[in-house]
Amino acid sequence: MTYFVRRMEGRDIDAVLKLERNVPEAPHWKRAAYEGRTGFVAESGGQLIGFAMGRLVADVCELESIVVAVEARGQGVGKALFRAVVEWAQSCNALRLELEVRASNIRAVSVYRSAGMQSEGVRPKYYASPEEDAILMGMSLGSSGKPA
Repeated sequence: MTYFVRRMEGRDIDAVLKLERNVPEAPHWKRAAYEGRTGFVAESGGQLIGFAMGRLVADVCELESIVVAVEARGQGVGKALFRAVVEWAQSCNALRLELEVRASNIRAVSVYRSAGMQSEGVRPKYYASPEEDAILMGMSLGSSGKPA
């Protein structure tokens, strides 16, 4: 599959909402939550196949979500979206990248670990529908915004 990743634009929000509704484990936000946030989308053949959302809080980048269409999984889309968020965080001089991930999402945990993130704790019953713990993960981006 050939795809490319780019910065999310306002015109992408309808497709992002449609994709998140079709992925049960995705966070389900209202339209307003996507407006004004920094995000990235992956496209293939003119179709949105994934997206990632991040935000900066002081010198920390919070990776809020990565969602990949079921039919596009296992092809590097999630990794490419992760890299896009990391590169953006580095360009903003973030010192850390942090996230929460469902404890049962073994595929995502594996992707994050292979990218250098470490498990840093657990938030019990963090997720609803179904109720589930979150694994806290993080990594240093170093004082120059580069992975340590």
